Amino acid sequence: MRRWLVLAVIAAFLFVLGFIGWIEFFDIAGKSVSIFSLFQLTFGLFIRETFFPGFADILNLADYRIPLFLDIARIVAPWITLSVFITLVLSLLRNLTTVLAIRLFYRNHIVVISDDVNSNYLLNCVRLDFLDSKIVLLKDTKVQDFSCRRFEDIPVISGSIEDPSILKITAINRAKHIVIATNDDSVNVRLLRSIEHTLSRKRKKKNIEIWLQIEDFKSFETFKGYKGEDPSLGTDVHIFSVFQRIAADTVDRFSPDRYDTTGGSQREIAVLGLDTLGQWLVLEAAQMYHFANMKKLRVTIIDSEIENKVKSLLRICPLLKKVIEINPVELLDFLQMDSPESFSGVSTCFIAWPKVEEMEYISRKMRQLFFNSRELLDSPAIVLVDISSCLCSEIMKESLETLEAIGVTVSRPAGISIKNEEECDCLAMQIHNVYSNLSQKELELEWSNMNDYFKDENRYAARHLPIKLRSLGLEAVPTDDPREAVDFKEILERSEQLLAQLEHNRWLARKLVNGYIHGKKLERKLRDRLKIHVDIRPWEELSEKDREKDLVVLRNIENMLREIGKKIVPIKY
Repeated sequence: MRRWLVLAVIAAFLFVLGFIGWIEFFDIAGKSVSIFSLFQLTFGLFIRETFFPGFADILNLADYRIPLFLDIARIVAPWITLSVFITLVLSLLRNLTTVLAIRLFYRNHIVVISDDVNSNYLLNCVRLDFLDSKIVLLKDTKVQDFSCRRFEDIPVISGSIEDPSILKITAINRAKHIVIATNDDSVNVRLLRSIEHTLSRKRKKKNIEIWLQIEDFKSFETFKGYKGEDPSLGTDVHIFSVFQRIAADTVDRFSPDRYDTTGGSQREIAVLGLDTLGQWLVLEAAQMYHFANMKKLRVTIIDSEIENKVKSLLRICPLLKKVIEINPVELLDFLQMDSPESFSGVSTCFIAWPKVEEMEYISRKMRQLFFNSRELLDSPAIVLVDISSCLCSEIMKESLETLEAIGVTVSRPAGISIKNEEECDCLAMQIHNVYSNLSQKELELEWSNMNDYFKDENRYAARHLPIKLRSLGLEAVPTDDPREAVDFKEILERSEQLLAQLEHNRWLARKLVNGYIHGKKLERKLRDRLKIHVDIRPWEELSEKDREKDLVVLRNIENMLREIGKKIVPIKY
């Protein structure tokens, strides 16, 4: 595109030079000529080099002088025409060779379908997941025709992603993984249907894993139960959200109990910015930040028009205030503060600010407030949440060194896995296996046959295990760690009721965030469609039989960790 723009600018400049040159030429010759003829002659400069002796004979000019402007235009213009022709031929050849290379040599590859905004960042994410696989990137340009180029070693096809003929260019029927991730959830779903329709025409079926991006929270949870339109197609559909994965990773890595070890007081975090990423941070924190003090998490949210944005968040998740305490702070009030008056107990601050040019100022302001009251550069932990998409900004590059010097941490600058991390899934599978052995089990599917909605129930439990262990001064480490493993059974005897209650609180929070309410016991499918669960109530009201579900998993922690090559040791401070 840049090459065409340069050629167009040069051609326009030469056209103006030629037009002015012809006017001057005919003035010198004392001849009159129409505007139409001047345009015709100027265009002619790009088709042929004008031969002036012959041209002068036609006009009966005994003596003539070629103006400088016209001389430049008549010499250079044909070369511009030739450059355009060569560029067109090369572009066609590039398109042809790229299409042939994909059709002939690409098997079991990855097709990434995205738009201009997210494509480079998404490529980084996919490379983290599939290190040795070939990748084809299809970028949406909303035009019917297509063009090809290469980005590093990756063929990039630009065109209308909803055009089936362009989809076929990516050899999508021979791909092993397909990632659909535009900024529009509706477009993503339409693409999924189109791809499933294309794959249904194949005679020979093969297993294809499809990763579908859904950013809207309600749609995200709904589609988690989707496994594909037709099981016979061999498609395995997984729902993901880049923002959710960023938020989940950040929430896990910067949990407030890592920084505030007092234990008894109410935990408090701050989130700056309540756009999509900020909303996901709040929702992930609400589901994960449940600690041994049994107190509600307090979340200070800072943004402009904060009351309206909090209302929007509560429309997404109406029962959120049953899970966390929300402290809204207007952005202007925050900027005018000298100290963190209404949120002085914050132990972790997440900055999810959407405007690149304001990130440094907002981050510095947060550190400024707390340094004024605590005189420390590491308290609270201030995390600038995943700025991968804006690292190309020169403003951001210059800001990073300053921010790091005042104790601001940048989370995952290179990209994040769109898949669930292998270690988390291994532990989640162990939790599922333990739960499946209970006498009152309600789900008898094997892990591989479960959809992501039910897998997530175990994934969240697996992600929360480090918080439970930290409440006991413990952590899980690889078995080759030099520290000696503790006698966890002995420790658990003193703490199992507390930890079981903590796990119930976590489970309860996740259900409330997802819209479940308390009601009578129902058959599982109806229960999850209506989102009515008999156990949506405090720990104290549960029967011994229901409490056993949480206790049995705790009693198997050592065995589950051993299965994934880990042991439990005292935390090394």
